[in-house]
Amino acid sequence: MTGFGTILFLVGIGVLIYGLISFRKKKWPRRKTQIVIISSILAIFIGSAIVPSEKEEASTEKPKQEEKTKKVTVEPLLKAEKTFKTTDDGAIVVEGKTNPGAEVTLDFIDNPDATATADEDGKFSLRVNELDRAQDAVLSITIDGKTKEQTLSLEMSPGYTKKLADKAEAERVAAEKAEAERAERERVAAEEKRIADEKAAAEKRTADAKAAAEKKAAEAKRAEAKRSAPKPDTSNKQGEMVYITATGKKYHYDQNCRGLNNSNGETAVTIAEAKSRNLSLCKFEQ
Repeated sequence: MTGFGTILFLVGIGVLIYGLISFRKKKWPRRKTQIVIISSILAIFIGSAIVPSEKEEASTEKPKQEEKTKKVTVEPLLKAEKTFKTTDDGAIVVEGKTNPGAEVTLDFIDNPDATATADEDGKFSLRVNELDRAQDAVLSITIDGKTKEQTLSLEMSPGYTKKLADKAEAERVAAEKAEAERAERERVAAEEKRIADEKAAAEKRTADAKAAAEKKAAEAKRAEAKRSAPKPDTSNKQGEMVYITATGKKYHYDQNCRGLNNSNGETAVTIAEAKSRNLSLCKFEQ
């Protein structure tokens, strides 16, 4: 749209030309012509003064529109060092500058992510209290749905490196000590078990020897008793009772005869019946 200054400038030129033509044709008196010419010059002067301001206003209108467009499509900015070191206590602080209000994320491979929001000046600070080893991490800046990333190198300070080495050495020594104590406990337990087993075996041997001696003594006593006992009278009558077993081939006058030690039970029959079964007198009683 044409501005007011431009219109006034053009009208002034037109009136000036018309006034000069009218003066030459002597249509207007001299006084009227002077007034028209002076008015036209003023209009031209005022119009020429207004036109630049209108142009300046028109020129400033476009940057304002462009600025408005930029606010709608903000590009993420990221200013940060590429290498950060821990303190001697293992803490690491990542600082930088970006767009105000941008979401900032420090993405680790095997550690929890650290997040923050940039302040009104675009400054941000992310802190990780303990970093267990040197590693790379990705710093991400997100604003208006757009993201910009930068890979950072997180390094260990010499003091913290030594601290971690001392800690690892202490843990190694403690582990070796614990292993040595465990091995010693197992050795002592094994030795105590060996002694207990040997003691039990010796006691068993003693008990077995005692039992065997007692058995031998009992057998000797029975044998002596049999030797000293009067021999049975083999001239007993046919009706005299003797003792036999279900499967044995001998008969016995004495129910306590050594020949009956392993029997499962004896039966009393007459000597006549025993002989009728072809049984003979036990050799221990002959």
